[in-house]
Amino acid sequence: MKEVNSPESPERAKWTPASWVKSILGIFTVIFLCIFISSTYSMVQKYRTTLQLSQQQAALTTQKIANSINDKLTTLTFAADELAASLHKISLNKESIEATLKKSALNHVDFYALGVAFDFYQAGPQFRLFAPFIRQDDSKYRMDRVDLYYDYIGNTGYHSENNRKNNNWYLQASAGKRGWLAPFFDAAYQQYTLKYVLPLHTETEMDKVAGIVFLDIGLEWVRQQVENHDVGDNGYVIVVNEFDQILYHGLKGSRKVISDLNQAISPAYVAEFAAGKSGINELTGRSAWFNKYPIGKTGWHALSVINIEIGKKHLFENDDDVQVIYKSDLTTWIINAVALSLMIYTWIAIAKHQQSVAQLLRHAFITSSLLLLGIVAIWINEYYAPYPVQNNSLILSNRAIVEQFQNDYSVTSLNESKKPPFFVPTGLFIQSIEFLNATNITISGYIWQRYPKHYEEIIEHGIIFPEATQTAFTEAYEREEGGEIVKGWYFETTLRETFDYSVYPFDRQLLWIRLWHKDFTKNITLIPDFKSFDSLNPSTLPGIERDFVLSEWNLSRAFFDIRVNKYNSNFGDIHFTSHDKSPELYFNIELSRSILNPFIGHLFPLAVVLLMLYALVLTISRQESSLAITGFNVSTVIAACSALFFILLIMHVQLRDELAVNAIVYMEYFYLVSYITILMVTVNAVLLLQDTPMKMLAFKDNLIPKLIYWPILLVWIFIITAILF
Repeated sequence: MKEVNSPESPERAKWTPASWVKSILGIFTVIFLCIFISSTYSMVQKYRTTLQLSQQQAALTTQKIANSINDKLTTLTFAADELAASLHKISLNKESIEATLKKSALNHVDFYALGVAFDFYQAGPQFRLFAPFIRQDDSKYRMDRVDLYYDYIGNTGYHSENNRKNNNWYLQASAGKRGWLAPFFDAAYQQYTLKYVLPLHTETEMDKVAGIVFLDIGLEWVRQQVENHDVGDNGYVIVVNEFDQILYHGLKGSRKVISDLNQAISPAYVAEFAAGKSGINELTGRSAWFNKYPIGKTGWHALSVINIEIGKKHLFENDDDVQVIYKSDLTTWIINAVALSLMIYTWIAIAKHQQSVAQLLRHAFITSSLLLLGIVAIWINEYYAPYPVQNNSLILSNRAIVEQFQNDYSVTSLNESKKPPFFVPTGLFIQSIEFLNATNITISGYIWQRYPKHYEEIIEHGIIFPEATQTAFTEAYEREEGGEIVKGWYFETTLRETFDYSVYPFDRQLLWIRLWHKDFTKNITLIPDFKSFDSLNPSTLPGIERDFVLSEWNLSRAFFDIRVNKYNSNFGDIHFTSHDKSPELYFNIELSRSILNPFIGHLFPLAVVLLMLYALVLTISRQESSLAITGFNVSTVIAACSALFFILLIMHVQLRDELAVNAIVYMEYFYLVSYITILMVTVNAVLLLQDTPMKMLAFKDNLIPKLIYWPILLVWIFIITAILF
């Protein structure tokens, strides 16, 4: 009698092992998809927060700089206005004019010169021209006269090509101009000058201009005002006047600014600096905010380029960096994206029962492509990610940060009852770097220091490289500059440093030069000599030879920083009190490896070997028709695998010799995976030719090893890459 199936049998028959796998995989895929969408949304929100905060910060910083300059200019112009008001009330003669000028000059600071220039015989019948001024140099004042240098009513002594007007400063002011003029080279000062002018009237003749009151500052004054503000490691500011001349450029030194004065910038360039507009920082190639803000009613504008990345760091405070998205966040997102894509594709393949040979080949190709794409994406993220800043490091990228550090450390020394610190400006110029081996480097160049000419304590001049194995100093020059002694040395030193090669060839190294003062047991702290550099912006590579050559490496950034170090010894000096918290100056050079050589020398040969190995797998067969064509036998496979193994072994040993490290670097994992792959190919050939081969190997004449070769290989590389990066 024929057995009749129960009604439940068809339902139970539907739940095959494949159905269970499909259902479980589908559930996990949905859960993982929800998690991935949530994390992606969170990262997008963080990125938007970064944009919003950095946009606000950039706009406020630009406004703050513009307002600060305007406040300083307003204070300066008040001195000229006060002088004009005082001269308006007195009888004009040499004695009263000079007395009034002295009184006004002593009541104000920060200007270079304050004076008045009279028209013909306005200061007395004995003076055809009379233009006294008081020059301010630090705390010293000196009376002088412009008319002793040139005829200011004529054009002598005035470089009109640097002004879009064709008249000199006196004629402009007497014609009714009141305000700041274009910069020009003044023969009385022998420097380029920014001059504020206003006409002077007497009480008896209000409609007639008796003379011109003027106040002068230099282009260096503008630089000091801007650099009193922090715009970040890679941001910069430009100050332009009403004639579209650049008065200050954060990436150019004073000489370059002066040479470009006769070249007005284009309106199209200024138009790029619309409030809140984003663009590309020409210095770093990264996204940045472009802002423009007027400097009061002067006609000047402050233009800023401030990177979107935001952050803050104070050396003597416990504040963490404010960074919204890290490199690890992007790496995790890439890993999750690849894993989710593989899960979705696998679920679709199982659901559609795609099991033909052509479909299996397509699955292997797509799986391999997704894994390879994920590996390359992680490489790119690692290569372009910024170098991590050390926790105890304060990057000194502009004058504002240097002065803030000086104030902070002075307060710290006072609170800890230490001797007040003495700060020595120090500069460095590197001309050559050579890697002797994996830990030793040779560096040569110039180093200099500035000392006050008169100081109550005798301080020995000199530098120590505490991490050098050998150093040779040769005194190069010594001169006086404005009350300071500048002393420089040429040096050659060999430094022994520890470098991290764990992610070779995507490693980036921080080469540092640690600097101590010769009297390091005293509370003497070295700071960058920002007077000697056009810019301390790390991306401008301050202190590096322009045509610098360093094989296999690319220069990324160069910067000074302060790191707090601690010592458990007083070096035999009982007066050494800074061993528990000693700020030390470092000069750092960030190097990124040129990946072309490692790829050609290691990765490309590895890829060729793996392709040849895969070609060998394709020849492995039990079918006589295939054997007749390929001539396959086990001894041939073993011989070929042995040859490939020795090739890889020689390359591997060469890599170890180059790096001379005791740890396993990233590139070595490619060799280790290749060794295992060679072994598995050999085992595959031996097992396939057994009398009763495994079902997995016998399936369609060794099809499964041919299908899983690249997916398994790339899975291993993807996992290793995800873990190390």
